[in-house]
Amino acid sequence: MAQSLWDAAADLIKVTESHPFLVAMVEGTLSQDSFRYYAIQDALFLTDFATCLELLAAKMKEEMSDDDSTKDASIQRVKDLAVGIEEAEKELHRSFFAQWDIDASNATSMPNTLLYTSYMLRVVSTRPYAEGLAVLLPCFWVYMHIGNCMLKLREELDSKRTDRRPAQFDAWIDMYSGEEFETEVKDYIAIVDKAAVSADEETLKKMKEHFTMCCKLEYMFWTQAQTLMTWPDFQE
Repeated sequence: MAQSLWDAAADLIKVTESHPFLVAMVEGTLSQDSFRYYAIQDALFLTDFATCLELLAAKMKEEMSDDDSTKDASIQRVKDLAVGIEEAEKELHRSFFAQWDIDASNATSMPNTLLYTSYMLRVVSTRPYAEGLAVLLPCFWVYMHIGNCMLKLREELDSKRTDRRPAQFDAWIDMYSGEEFETEVKDYIAIVDKAAVSADEETLKKMKEHFTMCCKLEYMFWTQAQTLMTWPDFQE
């Protein structure tokens, strides 16, 4: 089932592979302002994403059949993923903030951040748990895929040059192309596949819609950082 979600968004994911923000990060030409903006917004996003996983785990406990032998393990794995965001992904961001000597504690979500997190929170809170699983899947799967694409491009570029990109760029690529993150993604995909087995046709349709929408929102999230998007002034 998860593969059918990916296939439905394949063209969009293909375009994302060459997003200017991501290519510039690998090339080392991305501005530090854009990357700092991205890191701050991503830290805000990850806080809400972890909340979504916690809400999802609670909904799985309510909605999954007690006869399902994988119920307890699946719920625990989703909880563990929420903890992992705080201990691994957000720790990477905190290390960036320390290196830059900035305090991001009072940062606010920019438009596409709020759009993305609001969409996820709405689906996880109000729709069946299978839809909640699907709406969170791109943040796992697309990031792993993009991380691997960027790793490949980095290896190609570094074989032909001696200048280096900023260390933070490499740390990001290493995180999302790493084996630990790949294990998390594969575990989550397996949970999505299991949920799809008992889902009805309408739920499966919605799962595909949510996955595709969040692939679009992933692209827009990187565009936001590239353009340093801000809220309108709202002044006459």
